[in-house]
Amino acid sequence: MRDKADTDMHAAISRFLQYHKSLGISGYPRTGMLERFLAGHQENEKPLPESPKRRIKEKFSKPAEQKHVFDPCLSAKATLQDVREELGDCQRCPLRETRTHIVFGQGPVSAKLMIVADAPDSNDDQKSLPLSGLAGELLDKMLAAINLSRDDAYITTLVKCFPGTNAKPRENEIKTCLPFLFRQIEIICPTVICTLGMLSSQTLLHSRKSLFQLRGRFYNFNDQCTNELKNKIVIMPSLHPSLLLENVDLKKASWKDLQLIQKKLEES
Repeated sequence: MRDKADTDMHAAISRFLQYHKSLGISGYPRTGMLERFLAGHQENEKPLPESPKRRIKEKFSKPAEQKHVFDPCLSAKATLQDVREELGDCQRCPLRETRTHIVFGQGPVSAKLMIVADAPDSNDDQKSLPLSGLAGELLDKMLAAINLSRDDAYITTLVKCFPGTNAKPRENEIKTCLPFLFRQIEIICPTVICTLGMLSSQTLLHSRKSLFQLRGRFYNFNDQCTNELKNKIVIMPSLHPSLLLENVDLKKASWKDLQLIQKKLEES
């Protein structure tokens, strides 16, 4: 029978793992130190050699670098309406089966802040507007905290169709929709892109790191493109409002991200 100390420790570990899971962390590297701990050895022993098979597997499992041919003058050639018309009644991927409406985006073309969430939810799907439910209400409060409103930002999603309840868009669905998002970015050419969620952050940064590892700092969006832009665009990965509604303790981290965004916009 476990004593109270063991029970408390297991409960604390369980809460810690649930917290990491909510941030997209699904595993931990099996380091030499962890191996020694599990084996009951002393920390001053030599680290275990890395398996050659593991090195080969990691080498070939890394995603190939993909850079978008970015056209910073697209706004002189096309409009958001042109992109929406090109998207049409999209039948390009299986998400056509789960959506009611296409959720293209909302906001001014002159916006300095662009917000990209992972995918529309059921509320967005019904209203054909991004972040329109409870998560949207929280987003409005978050923007107000840095002296902005929804009218000051362009809000869109990584994929434009509702993937279904408790479902996430698949890799091929994201790849199918990504060119339309890039065209939106090119036309708006914002100062800051705030990605809300793990999928949007990983996709725009070509990274497999968890959202917890990515958030809290700016990344140069131009590093992901083949052309240099006259005005630099930066990406701030952050937490989706729906996650904040479920995990109130994460609001402090989100607030720090918002403050960095506010400072960057004021300096631009």
